[in-house]
Amino acid sequence: MRLFSLGHAAFLVETGTERILVDPWITQRLDRFWVRWPAMAPGLASELTRDATAVIFSHHHYDHHHFPSLAQLAVDEDGDFDETMARRSEMLCVYPHAASLPPRFSVSGLGHQTIAWTLRRLGFMNAQGIMPGAQIRIGESTIRTFPSRVPFPEMSLLIQSPDATVMLCGDSLLHEETIRFFTQPGRPAVDVAFVPAHSISPAGVLTERRQVPAGEEVANRATSNFLRYCEVIDPAMIVPSSFGWKVSGEGPVSYQWANRAIFPLTPVQAAAAYRERGGNAALCGAGQVVEIDPGGITISDTPFLSKGHDFEALYADLTLDHAVTVPPFDPGLESAGRQREHPDRLAERLCEELVGTDFWYRAAESGWHHLLNIACDDGDHVYLLDLANQRILHPAAGTSVDGSSSFTRIAGATLQSLMDADLLFGSSFGLWVSNSNLLSAVFHHPRYYVRHVEKVLGGSGFAV
Repeated sequence: MRLFSLGHAAFLVETGTERILVDPWITQRLDRFWVRWPAMAPGLASELTRDATAVIFSHHHYDHHHFPSLAQLAVDEDGDFDETMARRSEMLCVYPHAASLPPRFSVSGLGHQTIAWTLRRLGFMNAQGIMPGAQIRIGESTIRTFPSRVPFPEMSLLIQSPDATVMLCGDSLLHEETIRFFTQPGRPAVDVAFVPAHSISPAGVLTERRQVPAGEEVANRATSNFLRYCEVIDPAMIVPSSFGWKVSGEGPVSYQWANRAIFPLTPVQAAAAYRERGGNAALCGAGQVVEIDPGGITISDTPFLSKGHDFEALYADLTLDHAVTVPPFDPGLESAGRQREHPDRLAERLCEELVGTDFWYRAAESGWHHLLNIACDDGDHVYLLDLANQRILHPAAGTSVDGSSSFTRIAGATLQSLMDADLLFGSSFGLWVSNSNLLSAVFHHPRYYVRHVEKVLGGSGFAV
């Protein structure tokens, strides 16, 4: 068995009879914030994904279910559009689905119910949704899935072929079912396990713009969780994975503070911690291949990588620093698009869109209000959103979000772009503009995702 790393959590698994893509994010830029780190070698993705026979998605988050990347799969460069669609219709796609609908709201990522729709929209008609915990066969390989300890459908994968057994955990958090399986008599021996190095980020930093918690608690918890994962699976080799990006916004604003605030554990740190326990750990990045054969396990470079990665240097600026200062949001700099509606109307539209969300239900019960500050060229426009009564209140001039326990501050142009679906919300501007997830409650609704996909596929010229 050979596993080609495409970076982050994306792998091409060659079992001998099948070529299985896992979580294929294969572009250099994810969206307006996130880029690959290290950068993907030119030609790597197109060469490795050309003849893939199956695709497996661990979950719905945009760095694992990335539709611009899906649009590059099965493209017949020597044929026409119909031939590409025919190839896609034959490719098996496997994804996790929920036990019931409607799905539970999750703060980050896109709604998991959009996976099936996106696949069909792009021509992947042979799509199979499975419950995490199910088992399937692809060629001569058995893929056993395990649930993740999260409130949305997510799964890790145990791929057993005639010549090797590997575990690909994606971002999954260790679940009791995984523990029970790997602690039972007769459990399979795992050759290589790819365990996430940073599934748990410091609270309030990634999804909200709050200061990094003091002390080493976050890093210690991440290390403990990683080591527990390794201990349960107990493979011949551990490779810390799901770590292949950094924050690099488009525009003049530097987000280097974010790179020192959201990653509690780098692969270098994770591998060192496991080795201290006496375990066998190795590092693997985009353009490298893990090969498992009777002679052992080797990690080597592909022709697309002129020399191996210097992981110490690559991750130096992605190492958690508790002393880093999270700067206040500046809507004058951190904005996108063009505002065309009056801020009063934007506030009204936002209030309307909140109906049916978690925020709306809480407000309906408690009468709770939310302070909204829309920054425009002519200054700040401040509103109280009376969600329970569906009305907008205008506070006195000079009212600011300072001291409010529940507020959102955003540039009018950005709010307009989000409303118009010119900005995909996943990992986008709304993540860092307030101390609440009110914008997530609105813009993770599938209608915005659908609208964005249609705009991109409709040839509007908008590029992710």
